[in-house]
Amino acid sequence: MRRNNWKTVSTLVTALVIVGCQDGMISSPASSSVAPVSMMLAPDGAPSLSLNGESPANTSVDFTVTSKGGTFMVGNHAVIFPNNAICDPATSSYGSGKWDDACKVTHDAVTVHAEVRTSLQGTSIEFSPALRFAPAKNTKDYVWIVMYNPNVRGAKDLSKFGIMYAPTAGAALVDESVDDATLRTYVDTWSGITTRRIKHFSTYTNSSGRSCDPSTETDCSASGNVTIGTP
Repeated sequence: MRRNNWKTVSTLVTALVIVGCQDGMISSPASSSVAPVSMMLAPDGAPSLSLNGESPANTSVDFTVTSKGGTFMVGNHAVIFPNNAICDPATSSYGSGKWDDACKVTHDAVTVHAEVRTSLQGTSIEFSPALRFAPAKNTKDYVWIVMYNPNVRGAKDLSKFGIMYAPTAGAALVDESVDDATLRTYVDTWSGITTRRIKHFSTYTNSSGRSCDPSTETDCSASGNVTIGTP
């Protein structure tokens, strides 16, 4: 197994509470208000990491998640698991429409492989194996993805930086927050960080914010987003 050592620059800190949240609970706002917003509006329990972007833009990472969870560096990015977060792959359902199904969590250690690829349009992270995470109503029990994206620094139009999902790498991108506002993206325009809750390992995308001209560029697949997923 390929092993990589990663150092988290700072520990997790608690972000500000979103209006209307109590005791870590978050209600889903109307679909018209799920566009990416400032990190200042993130719910209680959302992570805040200091990521410096010093790792290679293209890399492969293996990490092992136990029932105790933890923060795992994936190149310049990170995934954060609470305790007992992973559904047992041998018994749980998986796929669109099943992300909130009840499941039996695994207490075994799960090894994850991630491929990080960066282009002018964005960054792609492909995770394997495909996993589903235990349904949760409290933000402290969410699994979070945190992505370093220097292009968000000083950005005015945050809508360009939503972290999207695709069933497989290269497939059409899906904005999951349209149907589930707990999956919206939060953007820190000071530190260059985007983050959102994730319910599964599949393909996701968060953009460089750079437009892509298909008449002059051969790969516009990540235009407007960063991708995270399974091959």
